[in-house]
Amino acid sequence: MKKILSATGWLILFAALGTAIMAGLSVALLPHRLPLRTLLHLGATGIIPAALAWLIALCFAALPGARRTPGATPRFGLAQGLWGMAGTLLLMLCGAMLPYIAAVYLMLIRMLRHLPSHMPDKHDIFLLITSLLASELMAALWLAWYIRRQGRLVLADGSASGIAWRPAPLQAYAMAALGALAVLLLAAAEFLLVPPDLSRLNDLELAQLFQGPAAVALLATGVVVILAPIIEEVLFRGLAFAGIAARLGPAWAITITTIIFTALHAPEKILYWPGFIDVAAIALLSCALRLHYRSIRPGIAMHFFYNFGMLLVPLVGK
Repeated sequence: MKKILSATGWLILFAALGTAIMAGLSVALLPHRLPLRTLLHLGATGIIPAALAWLIALCFAALPGARRTPGATPRFGLAQGLWGMAGTLLLMLCGAMLPYIAAVYLMLIRMLRHLPSHMPDKHDIFLLITSLLASELMAALWLAWYIRRQGRLVLADGSASGIAWRPAPLQAYAMAALGALAVLLLAAAEFLLVPPDLSRLNDLELAQLFQGPAAVALLATGVVVILAPIIEEVLFRGLAFAGIAARLGPAWAITITTIIFTALHAPEKILYWPGFIDVAAIALLSCALRLHYRSIRPGIAMHFFYNFGMLLVPLVGK
């Protein structure tokens, strides 16, 4: 109860500081004096970034009184695995929102200075790539920090209840490549049997990034092919899998992480439902590689090969 009260107190403090900072910036940046009511309204908009800053600080255990009492690391289990998923998704959301919040404040300032302004466009390439990078980097930073807190023994433990960040034999990576090839062939068969509406797929935010400037497309490729596979495999087949398996066993860990992993790809696959089959297949094969080779690294490699192959499909089709 004390931690809840402390966290609430910090939230109120962050909100007050956000309001004061936004009001102060409005007075400093605008050339004319604002009515008190307008100033209060502008100040109130500072609550949103303040709440995000509070949430980030809370996830990183940076709020005294609202964090776990310092001492020995608790036994790794279900709670840690579930919080690993929740914390990563929260931080991804925070990172994705930050560029858009900054764009809204810039619009407000320009509007009050009687300069040309417009609402942020969700199709703006710069905002899309900035949001994607901020989201993935925030998640990667927090995931690395959180896993480190669990200790090296849990990190290197290759059992079902360990994160399994450890070397794997060369054979494992060959199997990963074959697994990725099998899923790519499955995807190709789906495209032939159920042709997608390419005009709708091209409207997806990620597709727009690859259609943008070369620098943007290169950054998006780096995220999709390198950063995303590492984050997703460490989170789902590493941290979350281990936490669930420690309490419920490997079968439930496979089921739960696969369902959540597949559901989280809905924004990309909802316009082409056979895509859910590919995602579930990658999840199941990654789980199989993890359990057989006692390492999540082959799953990362398979995820890398699959994502890279999917990016090559449009080029091959031209």
